[in-house]
Amino acid sequence: MKKYTVLIFILTSFVSCSSRGVDANFQIGQKSITYVDKSRDRPLITEIWYPTLDTLKENNTSEKQREPFVSIETIPDASMPNQKFPLLMVSHGTGGNRFSLTWFVEKMVKEGYIVITVDHYGNSSFNKIPREFLKWWERAIDIQFLLTQVINDSKIGAKIDISRIGGVGFSLGGYTNIALAGGHVDRYSDTASDSGLPPEFPETDEVINFSTDSLIIASYNKYKDRVKDERIKAFFTMAPAVGFGFYSNEQTKEITAPVFIVAGKGDQNTPIQNNAQNYHQLITTSELHLFDENVGHYVFLNEGTEFGKKILPQLTVDHPNVNRKEIHEKTLEMAIDFFNKNL
Repeated sequence: MKKYTVLIFILTSFVSCSSRGVDANFQIGQKSITYVDKSRDRPLITEIWYPTLDTLKENNTSEKQREPFVSIETIPDASMPNQKFPLLMVSHGTGGNRFSLTWFVEKMVKEGYIVITVDHYGNSSFNKIPREFLKWWERAIDIQFLLTQVINDSKIGAKIDISRIGGVGFSLGGYTNIALAGGHVDRYSDTASDSGLPPEFPETDEVINFSTDSLIIASYNKYKDRVKDERIKAFFTMAPAVGFGFYSNEQTKEITAPVFIVAGKGDQNTPIQNNAQNYHQLITTSELHLFDENVGHYVFLNEGTEFGKKILPQLTVDHPNVNRKEIHEKTLEMAIDFFNKNL
């Protein structure tokens, strides 16, 4: 580790701040933009969250009374300090959306990170297309495309420290990050065909044979070996899914970046034996943290409001012995420590 003089350290801290937000009281700026990957005819609705020193104004909370999840306070189109920040690319769970992990976004932006979240086309709560639910590998291509767009953006790109880019994902977004790290899923594995459909899968009269569908096969053959992105230096995954498609060290031998995996032992959607623990055994650069047997899958979503607990109990209500906010706080401590060490 390099040693710095006291004077240089003080000057560096004053001018640029650190990723921990030292010497700065950041609020959260927010911009919305839709990028279109024309090569795949794929619109990607994107939220850009970033540190700002602008002043937060009081918001009307009455409009939020019927929201199912607790939201965060942001400043739309706020200014950005004249410095560079590390970047986190976030991938939501299957059928989720770019607002699913704002509890994570809020803390990381205040720590001094730019955070990008996206609605994966056809696999978000606002846009459900059955076939897109089955093309897991294209999510990694979404993140690659978005990363290129934001880096090249004349405003946001100028504020990104491109040497310090991390990936974050929940559930299917956890798999997405393992793919971006260099993990290659086998859609033809014996257990893949028996894995069933996620509970978020949309109702449809269309009959799709996962094994023989020509569009799914064509997508897999085209993109399955293009998933790794060397620009992303570290990956933090929560309750990663699609472990049924991984069974060999050959599938993960390209993963050289650090990967942190966190999950609950009580996860019934992506049981840890076949997912979190399986990934940890196959990825030599991984760390694993397991919460106790009362902690389930959806604990990594935003906290539910009282209204949300009434209309979406499956997503918002945890075991009586589980405090979702405390799980979030512990998860954030691990994430901050992980990225401070690896970015």
